[in-house]
Amino acid sequence: MNSHDDLSRSYEQIAAAALKFPSGRKWDSLNAKYGLLSQMVSAEWSLKYEGKLDEQGEPPPKEERRASMDAVRFLRQEILRKTGQRIWGLTFTLYPNGKFNVEYDYNKPEGYEETDEVITGDDINSSLNSVLRGDQG
Repeated sequence: MNSHDDLSRSYEQIAAAALKFPSGRKWDSLNAKYGLLSQMVSAEWSLKYEGKLDEQGEPPPKEERRASMDAVRFLRQEILRKTGQRIWGLTFTLYPNGKFNVEYDYNKPEGYEETDEVITGDDINSSLNSVLRGDQG
């Protein structure tokens, strides 16, 4: 598979998840909005019909949600690889005719500090034991 096929497949997975959101409701556009942090992806779905925004409803089934989030992670990596810029969010808008629009958010969330440091359970236990023993650190 080439990069173009991978990109197409990613957009198809995002669209497949978005198409599960309406649950029989009429729509003029579907929106899937993703937020990307270091290891976490958040998602919310909405639809518009006759100019009214509707954010109510069940999210897509777990399998489609997970596939769409994996697709968004893939897109983040591809954009970073090709442009050197990191995306922090993505809004995917799908129309009934199959056309879609993608908006990338290159702005890091305010107050978010990305770190590679991970605090393990052992670190926490050691720290708590030091406090309980009255150790100065």
